[in-house]
Amino acid sequence: MWNAAGLGISAVLAIAAFARASRRAGHYDGAYGMTPSTHRRYAYAALALALAFALGLAWPPMPTVVLLGAAVLLAIFFLTSFLRGAEADD
Repeated sequence: MWNAAGLGISAVLAIAAFARASRRAGHYDGAYGMTPSTHRRYAYAALALALAFALGLAWPPMPTVVLLGAAVLLAIFFLTSFLRGAEADD
């Protein structure tokens, strides 16, 4: 169950990060270090976690809770980058 949840979180995060990396325009591109290459790094990390969760489905002794924590933390970091970028300049 946790492997499937982690696989879903990681897959959605990878798709979102790859989509954001391929988009050229944005009101905060380059701000706070969120460049297309940064988005690609998030996507590759999420793909690595998705692969680990897929392996966990085949090999149950995999440390699923640790991987799930890493996936959630990566998703939080990725999503908060959008919140930080959405702030108005004062």
